[in-house]
Amino acid sequence: MLPGEPFERLGEVLQGNLAAALNPEASGWHSEARSDAVAAQLKKIAKVLEQPASAGGEALAGVFAEDFSFTHPASSQEVFADAAFRVLRVTEARGEATAAKAANPTTDRVGFMQRLMGMIAGASEVHAKFKFVRVYEEGVPGKPGLVTEAVLLVDGLRDGGAAQHNAWWQCHWFEDPAGKVPPRLWSVEVLDQHEVQARAASPRLFADCSEAVLGALPAWSEQLLPGLSSWRARFDTRLGLPLLGHAAGIAVGDVNGDGLEDLYLCQPGGLPNKLLLHQPDGRVVDASAEAGVDFLDFSRAALLVDLDDDGDRDLVVSAAERLLLLANDGRARFWLAGALDSPDTTSLAAADIDLDGDLDLYACAYASPYDHAALPVPYHDASNGMPNKLFENRGDWVFVEATAQRGLDQNNRRFSFAASFEDYDMDGDPDLYVANDFGRDNLYRNDGGTFRDVGAEAGADDISAGMGVTWGDYDGDGDFDLYVSNMYSSAGNRIAFQARFQAEASAEVRAHYQRHSRGNTLYRNEGDGTFEDVTPASPLNVAMGRWAWGALFADLNNDGWQDLLSPNGFLTEELSDDL
Repeated sequence: MLPGEPFERLGEVLQGNLAAALNPEASGWHSEARSDAVAAQLKKIAKVLEQPASAGGEALAGVFAEDFSFTHPASSQEVFADAAFRVLRVTEARGEATAAKAANPTTDRVGFMQRLMGMIAGASEVHAKFKFVRVYEEGVPGKPGLVTEAVLLVDGLRDGGAAQHNAWWQCHWFEDPAGKVPPRLWSVEVLDQHEVQARAASPRLFADCSEAVLGALPAWSEQLLPGLSSWRARFDTRLGLPLLGHAAGIAVGDVNGDGLEDLYLCQPGGLPNKLLLHQPDGRVVDASAEAGVDFLDFSRAALLVDLDDDGDRDLVVSAAERLLLLANDGRARFWLAGALDSPDTTSLAAADIDLDGDLDLYACAYASPYDHAALPVPYHDASNGMPNKLFENRGDWVFVEATAQRGLDQNNRRFSFAASFEDYDMDGDPDLYVANDFGRDNLYRNDGGTFRDVGAEAGADDISAGMGVTWGDYDGDGDFDLYVSNMYSSAGNRIAFQARFQAEASAEVRAHYQRHSRGNTLYRNEGDGTFEDVTPASPLNVAMGRWAWGALFADLNNDGWQDLLSPNGFLTEELSDDL
């Protein structure tokens, strides 16, 4: 059974066993059962936001307590504006003085819903979702109940552009001691709120052009549109079809010298990798077979880079447990120039680590807990993954594995997803950051061609579920800052902070688990070899990249400041409650 497939596909006995395992009450997690009950109530509010026509009648019956009150936050302040959109923000700080709160007006449930409906007035294709991030099993005198924190995410289309509202609420619930009625919401406090408004006269900043660019290719409908689960149902898993989608290698570069960036796309085992040549009209043509790079082997890492210093982009691709080194003749025709032993490569990075004038290769490895025997041990700080490898370029397509000789075998048994070179200490040679799943990351400082892991002492070892990494000067002070994308888990944030979670573990271990689910991390380079974690406390800021994968600093709106792009997502099926 794959994630999201119908529960009914299981036999009766398995259905019963799974239902018992998924029942939080049966395992003593009463707080989770109570959270499920209040989540069902907030889903009714989300449905009304998505379908305003359903706002009448019994749509919200039993959601609010009779004495519900909502304290309006302070007026929104514009924190950003350009030709494309403006951003408004209001923050209600935790622990704000009661007198200050009393100065803000309050309203009942009718006024509360009117305020919410006003957020999406005139918008179409509205999507609304609540994510529970904290639960406190407490109440106030006379009102036994639950206190929860939830993030509300609402977006839609208005005036030809996107409109977005994100809010972080603290919710107080009244619970019937007899359990005869669902929990009732009696108070909402806004802890943080952002609103993004598209300029009415401005086109969208980005538009999906995938079909316009790729739609004429037979592979678009035949191979790229069907989901991974569709291919798993048709192919032998021994071809290399990872259950959770760890097959996403992609590389961009001009391979035929026409000045246009081309695309190389890795596919799951059994489907051919694709080389798509960029045409002047914006479309692409499939040159995979003619170029000799349409490998059918399981591939999930590729790099277009000049390895022989002849001025064109060569190709490195993981296939058949090897790194294939393919030389380019300058016209997008490739031939195999070498192969390196590098099983289970997840991503690649290149830099001249010894400053000898040519590019060396760094290959990340993982040891997937989903497809292999190895499981991460310990889960929050695993050190039993497969080793990453450094291949030193000796010229004439000779590459020598030099991981240990260059000092990169230190802390080198982690579950690595991504790596990036940058000279963060400004001493003239490239340093290396490695983002690792199930634990802490590596920051390898390069001192004259020899590396040392200084992640902990530099304050940048980021113990979490590392997926991607990017360098950029976000604050304009002249040095390279660091952004690491990780998994954000609302369930992890909710559960890891409760007293009964890992009750026998030390405070340090508990803190590591709590950090593990926090999400993405922004590190500011202090200029003295250390970094400060400047990730804001609010989940509405750079931390909550959802189930993030890659990360990229880029000036998206050409205003001279580095913005952040964090792609995210997971398998999408008929059911989503298993995620």
